[in-house]
Amino acid sequence: MELEFTFRNIESTEAIRAWALKRFAKVEKHLREPSAAHVTLTVDKHRHRADLTVHAMGDVLHASGETDDMYATLDAVMVKIEACAQKQKEHHAQKLRAAWKGGER
Repeated sequence: MELEFTFRNIESTEAIRAWALKRFAKVEKHLREPSAAHVTLTVDKHRHRADLTVHAMGDVLHASGETDDMYATLDAVMVKIEACAQKQKEHHAQKLRAAWKGGER
């Protein structure tokens, strides 16, 4: 899956794209067939903001963060979205286990 980027008040650089893709690869392993992901990067004065929205098999995961450094912001957002993805993965696994236990009666 590929990330879509939107840059606001910041130049699009390959370094930022590569950093986000590298970090998102860790998140992807927790997602159930991701279909779309969008990253919005914004700079206002000294605030660097990142918003990430991931659509995966009916689930919509969203995380945002703001710091003084774009790379740190991307790291924080990816950590948040990874935690959401792990939580969703565990939730779906619990539902599957409950369905199997219910079918054994």
